[in-house]
Amino acid sequence: KERVGAYLERERVTKKELASKLGMSTVTLNSKLDGDTEFTFSQAIQLSKILGCTVNDLRISPFG
Repeated sequence: KERVGAYLERERVTKKELASKLGMSTVTLNSKLDGDTEFTFSQAIQLSKILGCTVNDLRISPFG
């Protein structure tokens, strides 16, 4: 979560904007960032493109 937050700051994207770009609510995004639910592979790829980094950089697992 902290790692994603750092990229959000760098790219000047809010969680609300990110959730919208990913096609999910901010509640769902927070659940994924907290590790309660996982990002799908396509969501992880999309997230990395939005934040200008790799999935590895984010250290999130789209594979469970």
